[in-house]
Amino acid sequence: MRKLLVALASLCALNLSAQRHYCSQNKIHSQTASKLQQNAAAAAWKTDHYDVKFVHLNINCERNTRYISGNARSINKVVVASMDTFFCLLHQNHTIDSVYINGARIFSVSRKDSMIRVKLPAPFSQNTTFTATVYYKGTAPTGGAAIGSGYSTGTSGSWGNQATWSLSESQVAYHWWPCKQNLLDKIDSSWVFITTDSTNLAGSNGRLTNVVVVGNKKRFEWKSRTPIAYYLISVAIAKYKQLNFYAKPLYMPNNDSILIQNFIYDGAINNTLWINNQRPSLLAIKPQLEFLSGLYGLYPFYKEKYGNCMAPFSGGMEHQTMTSQGFFDYYINAHELGHQWWGDNVTCKSWGDIFINEGFASYTEHVVAQYLDPTNFLPNLNSAHNNVMSQPGGSCHFTGIDTTNDARIFSSRLTYDKGGAIIHTMRWMVNNDSVWFNTLKSFQQLYKDNVASVVDFKNHLQSQSGINFTPFFNQWYYGEGYPTYNVTWNFSGNTFYLKSSQTTSMPGVTPLFTTPMQYKLLRTGAADTLIRVPHNIAVENYSMTVAGTVTGVQVDPNNWVINKVVGPTKDANLSVSEHFSGSYGAITVLPNPATDLVIVTLPNQFKGYVSVYDNNGKKCLESPAETTELKLDIKSLPAGIYMVNILSEENRLIHVQKLIKH
Repeated sequence: MRKLLVALASLCALNLSAQRHYCSQNKIHSQTASKLQQNAAAAAWKTDHYDVKFVHLNINCERNTRYISGNARSINKVVVASMDTFFCLLHQNHTIDSVYINGARIFSVSRKDSMIRVKLPAPFSQNTTFTATVYYKGTAPTGGAAIGSGYSTGTSGSWGNQATWSLSESQVAYHWWPCKQNLLDKIDSSWVFITTDSTNLAGSNGRLTNVVVVGNKKRFEWKSRTPIAYYLISVAIAKYKQLNFYAKPLYMPNNDSILIQNFIYDGAINNTLWINNQRPSLLAIKPQLEFLSGLYGLYPFYKEKYGNCMAPFSGGMEHQTMTSQGFFDYYINAHELGHQWWGDNVTCKSWGDIFINEGFASYTEHVVAQYLDPTNFLPNLNSAHNNVMSQPGGSCHFTGIDTTNDARIFSSRLTYDKGGAIIHTMRWMVNNDSVWFNTLKSFQQLYKDNVASVVDFKNHLQSQSGINFTPFFNQWYYGEGYPTYNVTWNFSGNTFYLKSSQTTSMPGVTPLFTTPMQYKLLRTGAADTLIRVPHNIAVENYSMTVAGTVTGVQVDPNNWVINKVVGPTKDANLSVSEHFSGSYGAITVLPNPATDLVIVTLPNQFKGYVSVYDNNGKKCLESPAETTELKLDIKSLPAGIYMVNILSEENRLIHVQKLIKH
């Protein structure tokens, strides 16, 4: 989901391309709505006695009212030893006409607030499958959703179209249909039948299998065979026209195509402003879907479709297979499309794990920019980093009452921008795109049609990369703040010296970020070059032999890490004396390149350690050093580039040397 400032929506038809849209701004609902959500969440455990296998919504809706009537039929399986009562949620604004269990009407039905209690004639034993049908009618309440209401009606300011649409995230599906609201219980398959005035079109999840004339109305019959979270079931009704096209990712079974089915306001679709400003962004979904299918694995709902329904709200909502959007923007499209993998195919295990949904959807914007819109890649990253650093603290992690607070769940700064940015940093930590993107693909396969937690992703990333990500998550996900690097440098003879002093914005919470850093050395007499060095202590000193003449330094030129920089400043006095606290001699690592044995020459009276790290930041070798000549056996190391770190007894890094192993 992406939320924009409401003021932007009225301007979108005129100047979309000039705007940089930030995620999730102003996703705030009223205190009353929040309390209703908390009460509903507290009661929801009563629905955990059964597993929902199938849902069929058969409802009557119009484009200009929040009134809704019809029924919700579910097929369920008992998961406890014995169940004598069926519970579900439906907002008290709705009247219950009747309830049927296995086709028989049940008269023992009671309600408390939004909880419906149906006393069964006889208890159901474990593994019993039963059908429950609730007939209801009423006007959905306002407010309570992450963007507006769970079920809304309104008029597009730009195009004049009336529309009604649902937006159940995070916990207000019960505002418009009788349901079980539990992220852990995905509905195995679903049908949504919408009967509405014949001048309307109605969009929903899955495939449009039939349109049936019912008097002066039409019934749109949507069917999906893929598991779906309760909050992703959707409806959207308006005077639409269809604009359809196809994507054809690599490795599609039978060389087939994917339908991209779009319901566009009839007031917009032929309008010159819409054609010039929004239609190009809509059509860009085709290359985005094809690209992301290569990055994350084949679009997970390729057997059904992808598409969009326009609705007059400010942003987008990733309803499974058919996103609801206020308007079309290149990066909103990328974000919501990314959700089809991250949020829909694999759903957060709890709202505290929203990083799985929104962090990766925001990261999707960055990789789409890098590969499909490269001129905006670094500016977009800068924008996200600057938003994160607009305040000194704040964590991606949250617990307790925050999981019923949409303003906290959908924090633009922390959930979206920080979440997406630190995923980008994880890629830097792995430092191998083949490993990184295969990790994302395998995670999608491992948790497809299911739910996953942040810890699940961390464990999978560690197993696939071989890197311990615990310090990273402790600092960047669970911790708070960001680092500032005060950088000075010098070049003397053929030796480059660099000193980087790190401070943090929240030292009482996260005193140090141990993320590797990249520096670009600007040179004459040789091409500019990038170096990657660890930053493991507050003040790091590095020296290395460099060809040409270094004339300048850039810190983190590719925006891998959220950070601020002081300098870099050239310091003509920065030399070997900055690296050693005594009258030491030079350090050498020879031969270089090497095949089997490396000799490290150390200063007199030196005591410390020599460590060898691979290009992913993984420690490969370590040896105590209390001699002037230390032999390192590197025969067992794979060919590649390594960093040899020399540390003092106080664990202070005093020298870094690049080593090439043949």
